[in-house]
Amino acid sequence: MMRNYQYQFSKGFTLVELLVTMAVGTTLIQIGIGSMKSLLDSNQLVTQTNLLMHSIILVRSEAIKRNTRITLTRNGEHWEDGWIGFVDSNSNALLDEDEEVLITQSRLPGQLTLTGNRYVKDYISYIGSGRSEKINGSFQAGRLMLCDNSRQATPQHARAIIIASSGRPRASNKKRDLLNCLKGRT
Repeated sequence: MMRNYQYQFSKGFTLVELLVTMAVGTTLIQIGIGSMKSLLDSNQLVTQTNLLMHSIILVRSEAIKRNTRITLTRNGEHWEDGWIGFVDSNSNALLDEDEEVLITQSRLPGQLTLTGNRYVKDYISYIGSGRSEKINGSFQAGRLMLCDNSRQATPQHARAIIIASSGRPRASNKKRDLLNCLKGRT
């Protein structure tokens, strides 16, 4: 006599299968969150670089258009506190009550810092020819370092805004331009 055996199939997971699935899922989520944070930080750096470049270019073009001195100065102790661009009618690089404000920028978000070297530590000023010039009449060229202080100074986490002797600004993420990003305040 032959016996019929019927097999019953399980309709659930074993504890081991469930734990393995949860471990794999947790690992994938952690990788995804890390990548997303890195992407958001990078986008924030690019956005702030573009805002600063826009401000500098606006100040320069207004100086040319109005044929007068226009100054971009920090709005606090450090550049990351924000900045103000204004018509500097008395050429003192300080915003006075009677001077017209052209642009303002509030404090930079997150761990971003913005530091100017000694030539652009306090202000960038343009004259009617579009050339950057210090208030004493000497030419002004320098470098602003926009850094994500939660990261290393790599092209993905820092930008240099370089003001040429002609006054023309440019942004750089070349490694040679970023060497001093995390060196500290001067």
